[in-house]
Amino acid sequence: MSNKKMSAEPIEKFDPTPSPWAEPRDIRDLFSYRLAYLVRLNDRHAQTVLIEQYGITLGEWRTLATIRCLGTPSLRHLARTTQQDEGLLSRYVTGLIKRALLEKRTSAEDQRVVELSLTEKGEALHGEVMIFAWKLNQEMFTDLSAKEQTHLLLLLDKLFQKVAKF
Repeated sequence: MSNKKMSAEPIEKFDPTPSPWAEPRDIRDLFSYRLAYLVRLNDRHAQTVLIEQYGITLGEWRTLATIRCLGTPSLRHLARTTQQDEGLLSRYVTGLIKRALLEKRTSAEDQRVVELSLTEKGEALHGEVMIFAWKLNQEMFTDLSAKEQTHLLLLLDKLFQKVAKF
């Protein structure tokens, strides 16, 4: 893990989060904006470490890790699963193939489908980066009590269920 820590002060200052039923004064009062901002702060830190220590971008890492999770997905399946643009994913995949982290092969079941999978080198990198990602996720919870952590995760799961219905 990097010696660099996420900055103690976010770039933007926020008042306490208002109720979602209170009329927002500006965009910073919207829960969705705050959540996206939190993700951007985390992503910025992760991107820096991933490039410096592992030579991979955050987008490439997430692509690699999702392919490993899915087994041997096609690019289209990967795009649908991650809700990302197929063109962007294609660029990530091309870069990962050039660096021998991924390989593609024609599906045995359907010759029109190209399946993606990690190479031995990709598996090794995945293992290393997964440890970093896990530790980074743990760091986000260090200021929360065990009860708060459990409650936050339960609430997050409820929000996922709600948003998945949109």
